[in-house]
Amino acid sequence: MDETSLRGLLERALVPEPPIGPVAYNSLRAGIKLRRRRRIRATAGGAAVLAVIAVAIPVVTGALGGTAARRTGTAQAETVYVADNSAGTVTPISTITNMPGQPIRVARGTTAIAVTPDGKTIYVADWRADTVTPITTATGTPGKPIKVGKTPDRIAITPNGQTAYVANFGSDTVTPITTATNTAGKPIRVGGEPSAIAVTRDGKTVYVVNGVSHPGWGTVTPITTATNTAGKPIKVGGSPQTIAMTPDGKTAYVIGGSTVTPITTATSTPGKPIQVGLVQDLSVRGANAITPDGKTLYVANPDSGTVTPITTATGTPGMPIRVGRGPGAIAITPDGKTAYVASGVDHPGWGTVTPITTATNTPGKPIRVGGDPSAIAVTQDGKTAYVVSFTEGTVTPITTATNTPGKPIKAGNEPFALVIAP
Repeated sequence: MDETSLRGLLERALVPEPPIGPVAYNSLRAGIKLRRRRRIRATAGGAAVLAVIAVAIPVVTGALGGTAARRTGTAQAETVYVADNSAGTVTPISTITNMPGQPIRVARGTTAIAVTPDGKTIYVADWRADTVTPITTATGTPGKPIKVGKTPDRIAITPNGQTAYVANFGSDTVTPITTATNTAGKPIRVGGEPSAIAVTRDGKTVYVVNGVSHPGWGTVTPITTATNTAGKPIKVGGSPQTIAMTPDGKTAYVIGGSTVTPITTATSTPGKPIQVGLVQDLSVRGANAITPDGKTLYVANPDSGTVTPITTATGTPGMPIRVGRGPGAIAITPDGKTAYVASGVDHPGWGTVTPITTATNTPGKPIRVGGDPSAIAVTQDGKTAYVVSFTEGTVTPITTATNTPGKPIKAGNEPFALVIAP
């Protein structure tokens, strides 16, 4: 896709009444606001900017879904890494002291962040330079930027940690990066506007979602990781926004428009679309999370301020659960007992997190956090949830045992995504 086409998509997002179907840009979330794109566009000197992510996380569940860590027990020494687009930094925060460390300079415009399963390396994408920067977590040292395709939008890492796959929205490709050497392989051609990506549990297949700004069509391209070859595109509903993978890797769920399409990964065949509430809000692309046992998928409906639980065994949607306005991030505790929904997308003055008891799908009392929350993640021991506030430049820790918020932690100017590394 050329620059003119990208700019056209951005301009469509800035009209008073946007067209049906989201204009492609990111989330992990998870979700980035229309206002953010206006700000980024202004700082980009007119260049097309369509991708800011809130999380593709192999270790914790973040704004746009991921694989929740399953270990529980006593407090562990973990680090929260918070990406800030406007500052081009990643801020480390100790989960033991909740104190931020020295910001790590990585890029001019960070758009995606992911961490290897062993927690040793963080990968951060830069939409301005079309690069991905590796950070060694032991030292907080950034490595040499790796050149990828145009407008890198999402990053997914294989379970063995050997390869990071980068979806390049602007060039309709996926770039594989060998993590041992941090070298980029040959770009893999996929469908138009690749903007969401997930890897199966066995690491054999990568699924790439295409066509986020097209209400009339959408596809998912399977990539065989052994050969890095793209398979036949799988047709799904229009405006597909993101993808969620069950813990056993047997089913991928593609969220977009007002439907969720299940795909059987063994055969790469789509099932009957599941009707849910409108999830095509311009600020979030299908924020979702799956319980660790794989039995329930939670999908945010930003327009109605609800979350729809879907029983994965039958593909049946349950009664929508009322949460705060503009839900844009979901995270589930490692024991699967509680889903935390961050609400307040595009509301700079306030933000809330609603705890949902998964056994009964009943919401608890909303927890006040910083305004315009864009991402949320839970520690591996399940004791603390961390919520990013975009407009206030902070991260709020929540003690899950009592659902009480702690003191906000300063983490940049406009933080939007985070990962937690062991």
